[in-house]
Amino acid sequence: MKNLQLNKLVKLANLVVAMFAFATLISTFWKEKTIRDYEDIVKSGRIRVITDNSSLGFQTNKDSVFGFQYELIKLFVANMGVELEISENDDTQSAVDELIKGNCDVLASMIPLTNEYAQKILFSTPLQTNRQLLVQRKSDSTNFVHKLYELAGDTIHLTKNSAYKVTINHLSDEIADTIYTLELKNTSTDVAIKMVADSIIRFSICPERMATKMKSLYPNLDISIPIGFYQQNAWALNAKSITLQSKLNEFLDDFIGSSAYWELYRKYYKVID
Repeated sequence: MKNLQLNKLVKLANLVVAMFAFATLISTFWKEKTIRDYEDIVKSGRIRVITDNSSLGFQTNKDSVFGFQYELIKLFVANMGVELEISENDDTQSAVDELIKGNCDVLASMIPLTNEYAQKILFSTPLQTNRQLLVQRKSDSTNFVHKLYELAGDTIHLTKNSAYKVTINHLSDEIADTIYTLELKNTSTDVAIKMVADSIIRFSICPERMATKMKSLYPNLDISIPIGFYQQNAWALNAKSITLQSKLNEFLDDFIGSSAYWELYRKYYKVID
């Protein structure tokens, strides 16, 4: 009799443990997958932001934190009255996936406005208009590219899951030949450019505004050859975060073009003489 009662108690205890574990799993799953809009973020007191690891995104140096995207999103967050939780991700597709899953609220990186992305996410007011430039060394006389068709059979190094890989694919179609791409894992765009300057890789591509600044840092670079056409760049939000998009656009529409904006812009995009 005692053994029977003991067995029942063990089974009951196991059932309770199993139910608790299941509830915890569901709670974790729900927390990770919940898509948040403006009201939810304000209520939680914290906004989750992903940006890229660069001087134009987000970087740390000893006790200082800086970056064009970082300072801009910080101003918006101050208006919301919530805390900023920021993380880095140089893999554009991975960052977009995190946004779609609801694991972040804003992707504060220069994402090109394309139909492919527009079917999955919302865009903010465009922050910039850019085109991609080929980055190569001036001193590489034997392999220097003067015309885009000369890239046939060559390899261009890009950051992992770069949003601009499609640009290279289109260029391959235009010249009716193959241009190969290799991904640089755990590497930001500015590091890739430095790798070109240091003769580690031959070619990369970079947005024009950033390329101009990087050339002032590395005078041995050539950025004279554009690849593709001008595109608008913007931040991204989850497709269900409609009110957050509206509030963010209100802020950006008011701030972009102001004296404070141009002061911030010159701080990070100023060409170094």
